[in-house]
Amino acid sequence: MANSSVKVITPVFRASFVNVFTPRKNEQSGKEEYSIKMIFEKTEDFTELKKIIQEAIRNKWGTNPPKGLKLPLKDGNAGDTEKYPEDKDMIIANAKTLIAPPGVVNAQCQPIIDPKEVYSGCYMRASLTAYAYDKGGGKGVAFGLQNLMKVRDGEPLSSRAAAEDDFAAFASAAENTATTSEIDDILG
Repeated sequence: MANSSVKVITPVFRASFVNVFTPRKNEQSGKEEYSIKMIFEKTEDFTELKKIIQEAIRNKWGTNPPKGLKLPLKDGNAGDTEKYPEDKDMIIANAKTLIAPPGVVNAQCQPIIDPKEVYSGCYMRASLTAYAYDKGGGKGVAFGLQNLMKVRDGEPLSSRAAAEDDFAAFASAAENTATTSEIDDILG
C-alpha cells in the first residue's frame, strides 16, 4: 500500500453510513473497519483531495499508472439515486481505517463521546490521507480516515418512514374502528 504522506482536511460534507465509534465488518475483506460515506456539494473545492490522490498514484506506479484505476471521488449520479436520493448531483467518497477509531470532535474541538451525536445526515469535515492499492485484480486509490469534526446537525438520512406516519391511521382505536360494511366497501 503506497500512502500519501500528506494529510488534508476535507470541505464540509453530509455524513452517511457512519461507523466511526464501533467498527463494522467489511464483507469483501472480512476485516473490521471504521468508515464513513462523505456526500459533498459539487461546488466544493477538491484541489487538496485531488493532490493526495495524485501523490498516492505517483508513489505506487510512478508516472505510468495502469488504466482503469478506481478513484475515491465519484459522481453521485452514477450510483443508485432512487435508493440514495441524497447522492443526486453530489460528489461521493468513502473513507476508512482498520487501525483504531478516528478521533471525533465538535465544532469547538471538544471530543464527542456519545455516538448518537454523530449520525447519517449531520455535517462534518474529515482529515484524510490517500493510499493506492493493487489487490485481487482491483487497482485504485482510497481515502484513509484519520479524524472527524462535526460541524452542525442536519436532517437525519433514513429510508425508513417515521413511526407516526406508518401508524397515523391507528392513532385512536375508537376513532378508527371500521365496521364490517365499511370493510366490505373497501375490499369490494
